[in-house]
Amino acid sequence: MQRTSYLEVMKKADAATSVTGFLEILAAGSMDTSEGVLLIGKTIRSAKETLSDPDFKDLRDRWGKGQKIWSKLLQIGLDDRLPPLKEHLPTSYTTIHQVHCLTDEELKEALDSGALHPKVSQGVLARWLKEYRFQGSTGTVPTEFRPISTVLGPPDLDPEHLNRFKDDLDKLATTYGFKVVHEEENSSVALRQRRNKDRSNVMVGTLMKDLRSTWDGAPTELKTLFKLKSLDELVQGQMSDFTGFLNRVRRGRDQFWTFHAHDYIHKIALEYLKTESRGQRFNYRRRLREVAEQHPHVAEKVQVTLEDWMKY
Repeated sequence: MQRTSYLEVMKKADAATSVTGFLEILAAGSMDTSEGVLLIGKTIRSAKETLSDPDFKDLRDRWGKGQKIWSKLLQIGLDDRLPPLKEHLPTSYTTIHQVHCLTDEELKEALDSGALHPKVSQGVLARWLKEYRFQGSTGTVPTEFRPISTVLGPPDLDPEHLNRFKDDLDKLATTYGFKVVHEEENSSVALRQRRNKDRSNVMVGTLMKDLRSTWDGAPTELKTLFKLKSLDELVQGQMSDFTGFLNRVRRGRDQFWTFHAHDYIHKIALEYLKTESRGQRFNYRRRLREVAEQHPHVAEKVQVTLEDWMKY
């Protein structure tokens, strides 16, 4: 993150009231330093305290880092112990999250013993923690394990709630010298293969909602240039007009992909649903795979869209 003070960034986060406002702060951030990670965590925390649950999830999806990374950064942001320790923290968000999982006693010992320092890796810190938790026991840290229990949860858990539970369970298990093996979330719902008018109307509604503020704020002369009289014409029109208009609004491709990557993916899905040509459907799917390769931050979104909206 640019050399902007912690307080300045937090003032921006406190003043933000919309998904776009928070996204601008996150897009300008960096996770290359411990301070940058803390600032992003605090921004996500502020967003959670400000936005509605649907908008908060929309912000998470649009930032494009994935649910697991988002959940870890939120937990970092919620931990008020970490900002005063930023000079001692490593740059990796995963290691900082591991520090967050320490108890107050463990955190103090890690600082006092020198185990926590800017160069520490996640593996080294994990080994120190295991040894610390096993101090005074007669045995050694185990390397082999056997199944003991199965944890069952309700079917429709919020992903963030589930990730927090997993982190807490890992922490508890490590305290006793146990190991948790998580099952893969095989939540692939049976996908409908009907590509019909109803589904395309749903996608049109999504695009209309997501692009409303952008359309309202766009210059009139730009709308005239592209011969667009309404947002519906932009959403339902040619792909070249859709991308050209949004590129001009954002003044370049980089900002287009920051703010409208999801809209572009949704537009391709809409065109897929509208066409009767098998060849065109193949081309739309291929284009989305190219997008995932060229823009890794939306790879997860592309995969979800392919499975939920563009299945043969």
